[in-house]
Amino acid sequence: MTLCNSFTDLFFRRMRGVVAFGFTFWKTLRTMRLRKWRLKTLAVACAMPLCAIAALGEAPFVQGASSAVDARVAVYRAAQTAQGYKVWALELNNGTVVKEFVDLSGQVFALRWSGPDLPDMDMLLGSYLPVFKSSVQAARKAGKRGGPVVVQSGGLVLVSTGVMGAFQGYAYVESLVPMGLDVQSILK
Repeated sequence: MTLCNSFTDLFFRRMRGVVAFGFTFWKTLRTMRLRKWRLKTLAVACAMPLCAIAALGEAPFVQGASSAVDARVAVYRAAQTAQGYKVWALELNNGTVVKEFVDLSGQVFALRWSGPDLPDMDMLLGSYLPVFKSSVQAARKAGKRGGPVVVQSGGLVLVSTGVMGAFQGYAYVESLVPMGLDVQSILK
């Protein structure tokens, strides 16, 4: 008997055992894969709120609150107090500076950014991201490509302009702006 024949003979003998118990083996394997998938899904679902903790309408970014946010932020700057609101500034790893305008109740009502790259809109807009995406998609369907992005929909006002290496923009929620505050004057 040659080496090749002994190998194939051994292989087929083992396969007969697997075939005899194959249903149980494959069912167990499938169950293990489903369990792993469920655990991965659960882990992702638990981590999601940590990634989007500082968006419009939510609390400002705070160092150490989320490792996902801390990984994107290079420098946190102290808050500056103005009349009726505070300004939190942070510099992202890509060099973009994001300023968060926070009302006295601790809610972000406006954002302003400038730098060499666009900030992560998922992180900044939070629950207002679908409004932003649908407005941009509608503009693209209408044939608008390039130029400034202007969104005024669902209470969200967003303007983003710039060229490669020099982007700037702002976003605010009209209903969250403190009474008597001219939001345009503080964002320019």
